[in-house]
Amino acid sequence: MIKMVNISKQFAAWVTSFKRNPFLKARLKLTAYYTIGVFSILLVFSVAVYGLFAKNISSDLEYEGDNQEKNVNVELLIVNKAQEQLQTILFTVDGLIIILIIIFSYYLSGKTLKPIEISYKRQKKFVADTAHELRTPLAVMKTGAEATLSNNNGKEEYKKLTQDFLEEINFLSSMVDDLLFLAHSDDFKKVEFSKFDFSRLVHKQIELMKPYASKKNITLHDNIQGKFQIDGNKTYLRRLLVNLIKNAIDYNKPKGEVIVSLQNKKQQIELKIADTGIGISKNDLGYIFDRFYKADWARVKQSSGAGLGLSIVKEIVNLHHGKIDVQSELGKGTEVIIILSSVSS
Repeated sequence: MIKMVNISKQFAAWVTSFKRNPFLKARLKLTAYYTIGVFSILLVFSVAVYGLFAKNISSDLEYEGDNQEKNVNVELLIVNKAQEQLQTILFTVDGLIIILIIIFSYYLSGKTLKPIEISYKRQKKFVADTAHELRTPLAVMKTGAEATLSNNNGKEEYKKLTQDFLEEINFLSSMVDDLLFLAHSDDFKKVEFSKFDFSRLVHKQIELMKPYASKKNITLHDNIQGKFQIDGNKTYLRRLLVNLIKNAIDYNKPKGEVIVSLQNKKQQIELKIADTGIGISKNDLGYIFDRFYKADWARVKQSSGAGLGLSIVKEIVNLHHGKIDVQSELGKGTEVIIILSSVSS
């Protein structure tokens, strides 16, 4: 009795899972369609084989009069037995083939749907993460607005609330820009490339980021060894530099350092951003390029972003057919190394 109850519970759980899993339904439907299609072809083939075999055997019989009636009856019995054996063989072979087709079709339909399922799950997670990230600033703004309406605050209180609102609006604006960038990543083939001095762009971006670093009590150095021409998109590469340098500053220690290096590496450009910050654990390194991923609470507390910066960096590196590697040690710092193709001047 207990076993029956357990079996019924397992069956009910499977039915519930089946109803909630559209890809399992689609997989079973594809399996059924493949099986029906192949079975129809197999059935036509089997009927044709049987018909031709029976016709050829019947045509081989020769009737020579009433004296041969006994021999003819024997031959007919042999023919009937051969036809029955052929039917048995065809049914057996067809049955085995159908079983193999069902298994093979189920496997193939799974392989066919797997990329779609992965994409669907990523999109679903992306939407959920986006909603989660948007909820916090909206809640802060809502609470502040309610407090402003319910109390007779002074000038300083209003000023502080306005500053808080501005910070949250800046966060939302930055997040929307990042989301739009990632949403348009499929259109990267349409992006225009041009040749320009990448070393000049890096130097200029370092100078622009120095006031931000100084405000955070971080020293920003550059180590640019020569001039490097690159064929790429200047706007996207500028964004890559901003994201990486800002990360190195935000996740650093007080009075820490950030060194941005640019050098020739086997006829390629090696861009390296090294910091003396809090570092990333080995467990987190494999996920840092995932959208909305934040390594740990220490990093979250120091982060002003939504966890999209490194995802964008990865997309830009891929766009330029480059390579990116992150080396980090918890409590000692992080190095981001990017390899890009250089072009002759």
